[in-house]
Amino acid sequence: MKEEKKIILNVLKKNVEREDKFENLVLNLALRKLNGAKKDKEGVYYSKNNKQLVMASKTLEGEYSIAEGTTEIEDSAFWGCAFVTKINIPDTVTTIGKEAFGRCLSLTDLVIPKSVTKIGANPFVDMDAENVRCESEQYVIDSKVLYNADRTKLIASLTNAGMCIIPKGVEAIKDFAFTRRRRLKKVVIPDGVREIGSDAFSDCDMLEEVTIPASVTDIDSYAFAECDVLRHVTFLGGVKHLSRTTFSDCDNLREISVPAGTAAKFRKQLHISSESELIISEREEKE
Repeated sequence: MKEEKKIILNVLKKNVEREDKFENLVLNLALRKLNGAKKDKEGVYYSKNNKQLVMASKTLEGEYSIAEGTTEIEDSAFWGCAFVTKINIPDTVTTIGKEAFGRCLSLTDLVIPKSVTKIGANPFVDMDAENVRCESEQYVIDSKVLYNADRTKLIASLTNAGMCIIPKGVEAIKDFAFTRRRRLKKVVIPDGVREIGSDAFSDCDMLEEVTIPASVTDIDSYAFAECDVLRHVTFLGGVKHLSRTTFSDCDNLREISVPAGTAAKFRKQLHISSESELIISEREEKE
């Protein structure tokens, strides 16, 4: 019976839409409970071997100290814990999963300890840089942005500033890096960036236009999805891998400017039909 339940839950999980966050969390917890996950007195679930923090109750309030001996804070573990104000991470933790502290709206004190060597996609969605400190030598927070140590990967924006100039040397803007930064009006992406990850700029409601440098070869799913006022996008070169969902639900996007001779390829990559109101315009090459 246990194995049958696991199969059913896995099937359900594959059919949950990307925006159904709570459903995903509930299904994941159900799977983990089948594998022996148990909760502490605060309602926080840990794996059977007590090494992974699986998920915290959404009613968690005030200060919480993660159990000593924990090595991993799993993906979305504290996501949506809107009333927790401080989380103490022990120096046994080496891994922080993607969106681990996403939408912890009251969280004002969190330190990434020296022991952390791996951080997943933006663990700090909706959080401010003043509330996060980094002691790990593998990562750095500079100008309210979290990078890996050599600053080639931009992991998370920790500011609601209206403009962001990404420094030269960054090669990858990782998954969810700027998601839900709803005051961001302009971002300058330097030549040298090769990868723009999934949901990297999704839900940036004030972002009006974007220029993609010629160095970019990969843009993943929903990278600029649901940017409500995005009207114009300029590609300075071709993109080898461009997801069809890159601009999903950008209802005001009217024109994408591309290099001469590339319009047909962009239409194919983005699955734009001839009936679409979105115009793919080619620029004349300068002599």
